[in-house]
Amino acid sequence: MRTMWLALFALMLSQGLAFAQDDGAIAIVKKAIEAHGGAEALNKTKTARSTAKGNMTVSGQELTFSAVAVYSVPDKYKLEIQAEISGLKLTTLQILNGKKTKIKTMLAGTEQPSSDKMKEETIQAGLLQEVTTLTPLLEAKKYTIKMEKDADVKGTSANVVLVTGNGVVDVRLFFDAKVGNLIKTQRKGIAPGPSGVVDVVEETFLSEFKKTDGALLPTKVVVEHDKKKFMTMTVTEMKFLDKVEANDFKTDD
Repeated sequence: MRTMWLALFALMLSQGLAFAQDDGAIAIVKKAIEAHGGAEALNKTKTARSTAKGNMTVSGQELTFSAVAVYSVPDKYKLEIQAEISGLKLTTLQILNGKKTKIKTMLAGTEQPSSDKMKEETIQAGLLQEVTTLTPLLEAKKYTIKMEKDADVKGTSANVVLVTGNGVVDVRLFFDAKVGNLIKTQRKGIAPGPSGVVDVVEETFLSEFKKTDGALLPTKVVVEHDKKKFMTMTVTEMKFLDKVEANDFKTDD
């Protein structure tokens, strides 16, 4: 009987340790939350609508695009992109509703095939939206955060925090060591290739911060895949919402 109780205690302890947080990482995240306007302001960003425009490189061709995103952290996310490539109209729709996804890409009126990797990436997009809200990182039963060695981000000294757990692919967050705000994320992702999607190391650089209803948010986003520029995007509007409409996240036709 004593052996059984010891085994149960060991199991409980190990489960508790699995959610243990790194004190250094907690301090960095708390500093970042304050740098971005505080927890109350950041929590408003969990439900929002944003519009953006920019350019990206796909299969060696550069194209311009416009995008609209609507989301409600943690599990509702919708992204619509419109672009033109070689004179052909390209539209992409990605929806996450819980664990259900919908992906529809049309090129010149013809639907393009999707893959399981694209579905998983849609799920990861929703998780990444939650992670970069920052306040959920302090929920030990959801995410584990660990401080790593400081790094240089294009000339700026940065504190680095590794985020794991809750199904998210390991993501590193880079915070300006002096100011505290989030200036870069790094993770494994996918990108369009000549014959389908390919695995890449995705680095996203955040800059040109502006306040929206008390929250300091980036308006310029630059994404690199395997150290090569993939996308530059400017956020043109950000509006926080009290709620989202259920019809926005329908995954069935």
